[in-house]
Amino acid sequence: MNHPGGLAGSQGIGFDYVLGSGGLYVQSESAHLTARILAAPAQMRGLAPVSEKLALTHGPIPAHVFELGLGWMLSDPGTERFFAVRWDGDGYRLVVPPQQGTGSSLSYQPPTGVITEFHSHASHRAFFSATDDRDEQGFRIYGVVGRLDNPTPELALRLGIYGHFAPLRWRQVFTGPNPGLRLVNEEPEPASTNPLINPSMRR
Repeated sequence: MNHPGGLAGSQGIGFDYVLGSGGLYVQSESAHLTARILAAPAQMRGLAPVSEKLALTHGPIPAHVFELGLGWMLSDPGTERFFAVRWDGDGYRLVVPPQQGTGSSLSYQPPTGVITEFHSHASHRAFFSATDDRDEQGFRIYGVVGRLDNPTPELALRLGIYGHFAPLRWRQVFTGPNPGLRLVNEEPEPASTNPLINPSMRR
């Protein structure tokens, strides 16, 4: 619990719930990510505020790494595909595991130690389905690419903390320009209105 005098309570294994004046938050930290998101909003009298945050330990992912994966998806736009990004000690690297996809289904061997996962919806729109919600139960950044048959494909991004999710913007994850994608639900907004944009925030 986040009291005006500071945090009180014991830390858990894997993740923690933090109760603050704005509600219940879930937070976790790994060698690659530190994050906290609002799980259940509420007005809690007598407690101090808690802020959402996202920090990539090794800095934002270069846009060209994502573009390599996007190019691989675009080479077969009618088939669902998957790629991930891993930190190998010197830089971010693309990971493409063994997989089988059709125009409406995808099976793959889940890679370990990755920071982000992306899958495509072929010609369909970019959205997180109920199947995605069930499958994406780890602590990492997730993305869906859709409308691959369109001159402007779509991308939806979110942060996942063991089944709790929060939408993300391009600049929170990547360094470099957006490679011509339409970011789902992303509209221009003042920086101060987005609680997750400051990677230097700490508890």
